[in-house]
Amino acid sequence: MTAPPLRVAVAGLGWAATSIWLPRLAAHPAFTVTALADPDPDRVTDALPLAPAARPLGDAGDIRRDDTDLTVVAVPNHLHAPVAGALLARGISVFVEKPVCRDQREAAALADAEAAGGSVLLAGSAARQRADIGALAALLPKLGRIRHIDLSWVRAAGVPDAGGWFTQRAHSGGGSLVDLGWHLLDILPVLLGPTEITQVSGAVSGDFLTSGAGNAAWRGTGPDQEPPGAAGDVEDTARGFLVTTEGVSVSLRTSWASHEERDVTLVRVDGSEGSATLRCTFGFSPNRVRRPTLTLAQGGLLTPLPLDREPVGAEYDRQLDDIARQLAEPDRARGRAIEETRRNVSVIERFYASALPTRADNGWPAGGAARTGVEGTESPAAAERRPAPQRARPERDRIRAVVFDLDGVLVDSFPVMREAFSIAYAEVVGPEPAPFEEYSRHLGRYFPDIMRIMGLPPEMEGPFVRESYRLASRVPLFDGVPALLGELAARDIPMAVATGKSGPRARSLLDGLGILDRFVTVIGSDEVPRAKPAPDIVELALSRLQVPARHAVVIGDAITDLASARAAGAGAVAALWADIDEGPMLAAAPDAVLRQPDELLDLLGPLALPLATP
Repeated sequence: MTAPPLRVAVAGLGWAATSIWLPRLAAHPAFTVTALADPDPDRVTDALPLAPAARPLGDAGDIRRDDTDLTVVAVPNHLHAPVAGALLARGISVFVEKPVCRDQREAAALADAEAAGGSVLLAGSAARQRADIGALAALLPKLGRIRHIDLSWVRAAGVPDAGGWFTQRAHSGGGSLVDLGWHLLDILPVLLGPTEITQVSGAVSGDFLTSGAGNAAWRGTGPDQEPPGAAGDVEDTARGFLVTTEGVSVSLRTSWASHEERDVTLVRVDGSEGSATLRCTFGFSPNRVRRPTLTLAQGGLLTPLPLDREPVGAEYDRQLDDIARQLAEPDRARGRAIEETRRNVSVIERFYASALPTRADNGWPAGGAARTGVEGTESPAAAERRPAPQRARPERDRIRAVVFDLDGVLVDSFPVMREAFSIAYAEVVGPEPAPFEEYSRHLGRYFPDIMRIMGLPPEMEGPFVRESYRLASRVPLFDGVPALLGELAARDIPMAVATGKSGPRARSLLDGLGILDRFVTVIGSDEVPRAKPAPDIVELALSRLQVPARHAVVIGDAITDLASARAAGAGAVAALWADIDEGPMLAAAPDAVLRQPDELLDLLGPLALPLATP
């Protein structure tokens, strides 16, 4: 028996909705459009011929759960998370146009809304559904071990809606890196499988942003756009370099405008046994390469490979097929888009944090702001959202939230850490004894930072992470931790984890131990611009907990934990139940000292947090 069509509402009736989604939804047998929502009544009127049976609505909040199976959210970027989150929390599944959200705070809010509503967030670029990307992926077994990937999408002239929301960072979240780069980042798992990006560096520029010649004429104009040549405060070009846990390097370039003749997307995969190159044009620009080409280079021979022709935009039809399949199995689909979103946002945030452009020297638009904050680590928009740092005080207000470090505080990971470090050292450096004692003095920092401090090869990270995953089942919780977490939950004290580990590895470990759901958020050092002892990771945790720093404490077993807490304005509490040298921790004068996990409960009753005593 054929299932009835899925009832779809479309929120936001701009170019993407009317040019991409509505025509395809109307033609697809698995969907029927039942509602159109936009605050602009003229847009609703103009869109109704594409879905004559749909209910016209003035607000996405009017979309009803009882007659909607899915909402396609195609509003401007800054509204993605608020609109999608409200729908998800009401139990309505959504598909969100890229970029799914602008930062990790919005990603966390979407995750919470999906969990609260029992709904499903669907997302992802249609680029991974392209037939030529599939043909490239089919070549991967012939290439041997993947060593490097080139990803670029360069337009000749394609600055979208110059002067409108697309080029205003507060609304878009960024420029070409967010707009074009999200598509490129979304095809990385197709080429590499699940992986972590451990290193990110980049540079951005804005030479074409104020030039009318750089605008995307094919996108047309709208009521929220300015005349050609209007300035914005985002980049039109981003160039960067990424490295994965496995040591695969990735060069990344996105350009809204350039000196090229055509709009070209290039994907090249270099392996130990050969190289494959796809030259095509993503998206809908009419200034595209005439037809995609795919070549295989091996042993000095270059072989052109056949590619089937397909209509522009056919990948979106396949994406609708995939959406229907995922909604048929919601339990399997739930949470998948959030993880992919967090990965992309993490890369983009770290890219911008490293870019540090100088306004005039980099051709930045007059009146625009380079993507920098304190020491170039944060955008101005992000700086406005995060709590203002406060100096830690001997006496504090009542504790309303707790941020835990992970290793040495919640889990006894030192034996496994020692074994993983020794194996990685032997593989990369040599058979001599691994300097674990020196390594342990830097715990709390991000692994690549420790390698740099110790003068060890960064290539150690790959085998160290591999072995850490392999040995994760041998990592126990400290005695007293489960009871502590249960009591904190019973008292409605929200909790977070801020760790030197990568975020995916930390969440995987806590999930395996059965306590991941105890925490509002779990943040790794790879998910903030600066790792400990900088305050970034604590500030992000507090923003997700929605608790001011003066009402929170950070529990850590390393000096870097205490420094990060103080820089953020939170209480710095030393956890001494692991086998560590107490001297340096006590010398750092923490606000309180705990020798057993349950001693934390004694701090929750009084209004003041007592000073530590040796």
